[in-house]
Amino acid sequence: MTKRSREVWRAGLILTLAVLTAWSDALSGQPRVKEITFLTNYVFIGRHAPFFVGVEKGFYRDVGFDVNILPATGSTFVISALEGRQADYGITEAASLVQAIGQGASVMAFGVFMDGSTSGLASLAPYPTPHSIMGKTVAASLTDSARVILPNVLSQSELNPSGVEWIAADPGIYFSLLLSGRADLVTASIDSDVPTLRRVAEPRGQTVHFSSFAGWGYDVYGYFLVTQSDRIESDPGEVRAFAAATAKAVAYAIEHPEEAARIMARHSPTIDEELALAHWQESIRSITSRSVEEIGYGLATIERLQRSIDFVAQEFDLRTLPKTSDLYADGFMPR
Repeated sequence: MTKRSREVWRAGLILTLAVLTAWSDALSGQPRVKEITFLTNYVFIGRHAPFFVGVEKGFYRDVGFDVNILPATGSTFVISALEGRQADYGITEAASLVQAIGQGASVMAFGVFMDGSTSGLASLAPYPTPHSIMGKTVAASLTDSARVILPNVLSQSELNPSGVEWIAADPGIYFSLLLSGRADLVTASIDSDVPTLRRVAEPRGQTVHFSSFAGWGYDVYGYFLVTQSDRIESDPGEVRAFAAATAKAVAYAIEHPEEAARIMARHSPTIDEELALAHWQESIRSITSRSVEEIGYGLATIERLQRSIDFVAQEFDLRTLPKTSDLYADGFMPR
């Protein structure tokens, strides 16, 4: 067989395989699904229950997706992974997203996953005000979004962010650093870390306190659904389908919290059903806000988007000040 003959034979084989695959799909009546990778912003916790509900209930497969859900170590990690094409979709906190876009990142939000922020600081002593943590140590990973949020909160209170000493740590050792006294505070979320930490601390006679960033003036969105900017432009139908399936999964998980917790616990080696439910019930409080009741789930307003941008811009020297249209793409979440 000549070289030219081999090339013709190979091209014909590829075409035949493609036709047979399409014919097989048509006979089975099952559309081909696209494999996509979704990143949570942290290890698997109750907050992430809707995404696993969407997988197990077939909501994503119904719109053509085979979703692989992977954990991450913070919002900055998620953004970097999206930019590096190591993931397709994810969730990030608002402050980290604004900062990244202002520094030139080609990522964008297309929906609001959680309306209010659940982030703050956990401690074994009460710290009621930003001023009360001056001179204290705070443990956080290098990609933890608290490293973006807290300096802004302190500046808003006319405090020098350098008055807090950061301890670089993996999220897996936050609790041990706090309980052993090696850190005064650790970054935490009311809908994950706090219920888990209380389960560990209370049998030891220790009381866990939580200082909410929202309570200290951080009035911006909690978590966004995000993807690459060029995906939103080049394949809006795919993004819209993912948004619709996610909204359906969130609604189901809110309506059936116990079932959502059972599903979540099956996918997380670190939490049981009881803890997953405690997490998710706190998440629901931040998802079902008054704003969501007024405008609908997943939607954003120009005012709060601008507030998020202004909040971050006050603390960081952004290469470019993002516009609200750089941060959030409207028209993708179902209305």
